[in-house]
Amino acid sequence: MRKILSSILLVFFISISNIVYAAESLVGQVNGMMCIKCQNMVTTALIKVSPTAHVKVSWPEGVAVSAFEGESNLSEQEFKDAILGTGFEVIKVAKADKFIDDAGEA
Repeated sequence: MRKILSSILLVFFISISNIVYAAESLVGQVNGMMCIKCQNMVTTALIKVSPTAHVKVSWPEGVAVSAFEGESNLSEQEFKDAILGTGFEVIKVAKADKFIDDAGEA
């Protein structure tokens, strides 16, 4: 009985490990942020346009990230427009097929 239970659990865990974790992130290179207040402005703007996103912004690195556990509900243009609305320049926006939880990782 113990062997059967072990076999069932093994098959179960193998099948779970094959489930693909879909995640997306939008990463923007932002020019002009000089302080934590700037960082907070960009963070607030990105949360406003996509409240379900995990937003991380780093003013020293000039990077903004909106990460989604599933498919992004925010287009690259909407992401860019949200940042531009704060008065900062967006140099580049890229989409990544992974969950980026740290702006420094981007």
